[in-house]
Amino acid sequence: MQPVTEALPLEFQRLREAVDSFARLVLQSRLFPAGHPAVGHALATAHLQLAAALERRKSLRLVFSRDALHCLNFKIDLRDTRDRAMLLLREALSRHSIGEMELLPDTTPEELACFARLLASPPCGAAGADVASLGAQVRSIRVRSGFAPREIAPDRALVPSGCNLVACERQAAERGRDSSGAMGAVVRGILQRLEKFHSREGANAGETIMSVIEREGKGTATFLLLNSLRDFDDYTFTHSVNVAVIAAAIARSLGFPGGFVEGTAHAALVHDIGKLYVPREILRKSGRLTPSEWQAMKRHPVDGERILREEGFDLLCRRVAFEHHMRHDLEGYPKPKEGFEAHKASEIVRIADSYDALTTKRPYRRQLNPYEAIKLMAKGRGTEFRRDYFDAFLRMLGNVPLGSVIELSTGETALVVSFSASGDEISRVRLIADPSGAPVAEEIVVDLGEIDPATGDPLRRVVGVHDDPVRDVAGVRYCID
Repeated sequence: MQPVTEALPLEFQRLREAVDSFARLVLQSRLFPAGHPAVGHALATAHLQLAAALERRKSLRLVFSRDALHCLNFKIDLRDTRDRAMLLLREALSRHSIGEMELLPDTTPEELACFARLLASPPCGAAGADVASLGAQVRSIRVRSGFAPREIAPDRALVPSGCNLVACERQAAERGRDSSGAMGAVVRGILQRLEKFHSREGANAGETIMSVIEREGKGTATFLLLNSLRDFDDYTFTHSVNVAVIAAAIARSLGFPGGFVEGTAHAALVHDIGKLYVPREILRKSGRLTPSEWQAMKRHPVDGERILREEGFDLLCRRVAFEHHMRHDLEGYPKPKEGFEAHKASEIVRIADSYDALTTKRPYRRQLNPYEAIKLMAKGRGTEFRRDYFDAFLRMLGNVPLGSVIELSTGETALVVSFSASGDEISRVRLIADPSGAPVAEEIVVDLGEIDPATGDPLRRVVGVHDDPVRDVAGVRYCID
């Protein structure tokens, strides 16, 4: 079967690519400040695509109606799309009352960026904005007012025979939507590598995350923001997926309904989106942050809430982005007003956020094993973390997660298979290696609560935790029973 791109007339391919890339530049200019890498990448692509469309032409003239864009003898239906960037471009042109736009071959990247920035001004600029004021900065882009109220019929006689343009547009749109599977594949790869959470709860939570990704799909604000976050800082992107899995599992273990669990997972995926406004050199700094750098970092909850509000996210996502660094006792940041109460989902995401951050290797500090992380977090039970939610987290993971491999005071190596009723202490372990390191073939499960009658001390104590979880089938069977 011939690929869709090869089936389209070359001129239409170039036009569609140029318009799509310009629309993405407007969207990125809406989301991020000038000079941001996401804007720079979109600008470079848009300028390249427009140059290809302008090849051997004196200019490229685009005429807009309320429902379509016309260029040469081609029509792009602006209604027949779920693409967030194209919808934003249509809205921007309408608000600015732009009916025509003509680009000359010598259009510079600076001019293109300036024009995109004006169109992107939230909420896409005030109606009737003075587009003529661009003249001093933009000399190679000509704009005429008068967004046409009706469609303008193209001259069909000049359209290449055998080409149904509306069908081509729909095929191109479907091809674009297929790429949403790429994000799903990336997220699923992260889930498969999430070694902190090998349990039935983790698997169920992972499927919740995938359902959110698949439901959102390409062209939605969630997809575009996650894609930008991945390009900007891969650690923050991966961290967001990890936090979403852990938060969804905590919410489910607390007995919340499915809608709340999905909402919490969605909010956790975008909880750190404000870090798009934190300079890369601060995010990746290996040493201690200076006071000014720390202030820049502390702004990310405020920036995150603003981005999500401007992009039409629901209140739950916005609150979690704003509140996830507020402690349960309302210390932390941003500082709330008196009488403020954090959302339940924010309390859950804060626990998941802290656990993943502590158990992940970072340039400025060593990675803690699960046992160390839980011991440290337990000091904030009732102050930093809501007590009953933290207890549910402990019951779910234990002070060492199910499936962890531990070293015992006897020299034996064991697999954690269950916890005490309170969830605070390991209850049972399966021995997998004797003191000499030789594998234990028999399925021997022992209780760490057993006491030596002669001394009154425990027969076995935990003295260390391996970083890697067990991967044998027998161990997994014990973990999920």
